[in-house]
Amino acid sequence: MAVAARGPVDVLSKSVPSGTLIPQESKLQAVNAFGVQAVVAYRCDAVEYKRRAAAGMAPLTRPDVLDLLMGLPEGEAVPVSALSGPERRTLKAMPKGAVIQSNRTVTRQAVQPLRVDLAIVPGRGWESAMERAELFTPFCARAVLVERPLRRKDDAMLQADFYGIGLLALVGNELDVLVPPRPFVKRRHTVAGWKFLEDLYTQLA
Repeated sequence: MAVAARGPVDVLSKSVPSGTLIPQESKLQAVNAFGVQAVVAYRCDAVEYKRRAAAGMAPLTRPDVLDLLMGLPEGEAVPVSALSGPERRTLKAMPKGAVIQSNRTVTRQAVQPLRVDLAIVPGRGWESAMERAELFTPFCARAVLVERPLRRKDDAMLQADFYGIGLLALVGNELDVLVPPRPFVKRRHTVAGWKFLEDLYTQLA
């Protein structure tokens, strides 16, 4: 984990009142996603974490595996004969613990291991930080944390409000919420969305 990303975790942990920007039960952790250093506020599924650990299950990183899992109802047996040829081939690559398989049926066990409430991208300038924060748009609420005095503060606030990106500024060791992040609304479940969570799971587990 980059040293530069650790400072914002400490600042946010000490400066964000519980239950304001993020839910009370959220944890903060520095991660790397899409080549971007960010701090995510996340909630893990404790039951799924324990299940995966007990099964020795590897993270789900293959898009074809995730696509197949998304087509299987959780906890319900599906006839293997109902799967297409490519799906049956993908089934052979399924990590241990993701499904229960017999000769005739397959039952999905794996679910998404965590939820991301907010991704916060730190940066020295608000424009470059917002560009990086846009990468998280399909997956969660976004915010930027500017680590030096804001240039063109009014422009920064207008842009942040227009795009729904939270704008946070450090004033000494105090956090100033200039624009709150727009709440994220998940409109559909996608392979990319699940893979985003699995990629973070490899860093957070």
